[in-house]
Amino acid sequence: MRKIFFITFAAFITAATVTAQPERIGAGLTFATKKRFNGGDTGNPGLNIRTWIPLDKKMIFHVMPSVTVFNLLDVNHTTHLTTTYMFHGDLDLQARLLHEQTLKLVAIAGMNYTHIISRNDIYITTMTDPPVDSVYYGFGPSVGAALEMRMAPQWDFIVTAKYSFAGLARGDAGAGEPFLVAPLSAPIIQVHGVYYFKSRGRGYMRR
Repeated sequence: MRKIFFITFAAFITAATVTAQPERIGAGLTFATKKRFNGGDTGNPGLNIRTWIPLDKKMIFHVMPSVTVFNLLDVNHTTHLTTTYMFHGDLDLQARLLHEQTLKLVAIAGMNYTHIISRNDIYITTMTDPPVDSVYYGFGPSVGAALEMRMAPQWDFIVTAKYSFAGLARGDAGAGEPFLVAPLSAPIIQVHGVYYFKSRGRGYMRR
């Protein structure tokens, strides 16, 4: 299932970038519900990179691929050190709902994928049952909305609130067989500073 998601994501982005140029790029922070994994909490804050690819001339609809890398977690167990990494990818469709001068309200829907990797650096090699590396992942739909605020002809500030569902969540404990685990569904808040590759002019009125 992971391979299908990655192949679809890569094929879609490649096709989109060939036929259309990104309108803007944004960088910011992602805040999500912390996940308990291997003796610690993963997540917050995460660094997010997002881009917007227009689908129509009026730029009402955009495709938004993005990726978040969350703050890593180190847990020292005396006999070994566990380092946990968490990544989150989105492939969303954005539709403009309202546009009043310097403010826009948009709706967002798409697919998300969350991946947690836990690595162990073993200090004592004589342990009878040493810990193994483990993986936790899941994907599903996302829905939400965003408020876009004009700051300058080529700059925006955006606040996004959405809910990411991950009903198809699985875990893999090293060499063991995959096992079903609790869903990764969670509310997500994001803030972005956004740069437009072309200036929109001083007015930035409704188009």
